[in-house]
Amino acid sequence: MRPPVPRFVRWAVALAMVVALTAAVFQYWGTSQYGTANVHSTAQDTGWAQTPWGPLGPADRDLLVMVRQADLCGGSSGRQAQRQGSSAAVRAVAKRTGVDYGGLDSQVRSVAGRLGVPLPDQPTAQQQSWMRDLSARSGPDFDRMFAQRLRVTDGAMLPVITSVRAGTRNELIRSFAANASVVLSRHMEDLEGTGLVDYSRLPEPPPPARAAAAGPPAGLEQHVDQVVNATSASPTGRAPGGNVNATAAMVLIAALLVVLCLLGSTGRRVRRAGCPQHRGGPHRRRHAAQRW
Repeated sequence: MRPPVPRFVRWAVALAMVVALTAAVFQYWGTSQYGTANVHSTAQDTGWAQTPWGPLGPADRDLLVMVRQADLCGGSSGRQAQRQGSSAAVRAVAKRTGVDYGGLDSQVRSVAGRLGVPLPDQPTAQQQSWMRDLSARSGPDFDRMFAQRLRVTDGAMLPVITSVRAGTRNELIRSFAANASVVLSRHMEDLEGTGLVDYSRLPEPPPPARAAAAGPPAGLEQHVDQVVNATSASPTGRAPGGNVNATAAMVLIAALLVVLCLLGSTGRRVRRAGCPQHRGGPHRRRHAAQRW
């Protein structure tokens, strides 16, 4: 008969099994939070990335960069107009736009930091050229150029922002774009209220038929659909990996129950093996002695 296994050995083996199962379950749990394993390479190839707030696409990144550079240009020009503006209306508008651009810049840096999007620290080359031209003006000429150029910039940005707002899959980008569109619309109204905007020099809007026919670039829909279908949030607002998390927890609990059952059955077998067995020999000998 084999000697019984010591209790501390059984518990050591059980503890090792629990640790191994826990590590395996949580490793699977962590890698299955967003269910993107099947389309990970496709997401990287097309510039898409998964975030806790939904997929982040190239248009989302471009929006953050565009707003950041507009904030750098508009904020600097607004401060300059507060000093050099020849009319009280222009100085008042410059003060309001400067405050708005400062708040918008804080928001874009916060959103970009949470999403891991690098931002530039300088305006575009065209914006820098415009800022140099503005610095060379004075008097009413400065006022007209400030109002006109800033109105053109805001008018060009607004359709891009509303387009991203309408189609983004990312919750942070959606909220930021909605707020940015409100700010720019207010800027345009303030600039137009100065009476210095020449509407005949504004870019013509594209015809509705052309805008509708343009659509997204060829091949973009397929990649976007793959990413979104694999990572879309549930209607209840829970994380996309909620079902996987529940399954992993159930597997871990079942494994613990199996280990505990094995420990209990092993202990019972050891106790049964150690109990003395009654044999019929002594009884037969005692009966034989009684006959004598």
